[in-house]
Amino acid sequence: MATSVLSAITYAQQLAQTDSNGIGSTLGLALYSDSLQTFHRDLLNRGIDASQTQEAYRDITTTSPNTYLWPSDMYMLKTVEVNWQDQTEQNYLQAMPLDVANIQNVSFSYLRSNQDRTAPLIDNRGDQFELFPTPQISNAQGIRIFYYLTPTEPADVGQPIQYPLTLDYRAASCKMASLYYKSQNDIDMSTVYEKEYKERVEKIIKILAPGTQQPITPTPLLISGWNY
Repeated sequence: MATSVLSAITYAQQLAQTDSNGIGSTLGLALYSDSLQTFHRDLLNRGIDASQTQEAYRDITTTSPNTYLWPSDMYMLKTVEVNWQDQTEQNYLQAMPLDVANIQNVSFSYLRSNQDRTAPLIDNRGDQFELFPTPQISNAQGIRIFYYLTPTEPADVGQPIQYPLTLDYRAASCKMASLYYKSQNDIDMSTVYEKEYKERVEKIIKILAPGTQQPITPTPLLISGWNY
């Protein structure tokens, strides 16, 4: 049976030395949702691809500026691919990020017309992005977006805890206890459980991280002559 959000709330109550009068269902859900968002941000900030991923498509248009909305459930972008001609898998090209405030010797207006189609670019504009060059022909599902999904906050305490927090849901409980003590102006106890939360997250990261050293440490060549 899947572990429910109630388990995280119950353990947070024990850590905070309180009960449902202190951390009830309503406050418990709020604290859990806060800790859930923080947990996912901490993983992504450390380069751990543990959040659920999704892909979405946009139809290529010929409008200029050629902008498109990001998916409404996108938490963090992974990559964008562009297919100028059809929906054939091998014809999608990865689009590289561009900062229009840091273009050397040309303007973004120039790139709209002259950027190489074999090396498409995108400029992130917050809730939308622009594609370079401006397409000359429309194409259905010509843009493919890979991204991390926004963590789903639970609507009630009976909902199951989702991966990867299932690896140690008590990490969320520690964060919840820290937030609770902070709301009670008990900074010392808040700091204690914040430290415990971070230690548990680091252990989860060691489980989720690749087995090889990243990045690989270069080893210099050792040439000392021939051995006979």
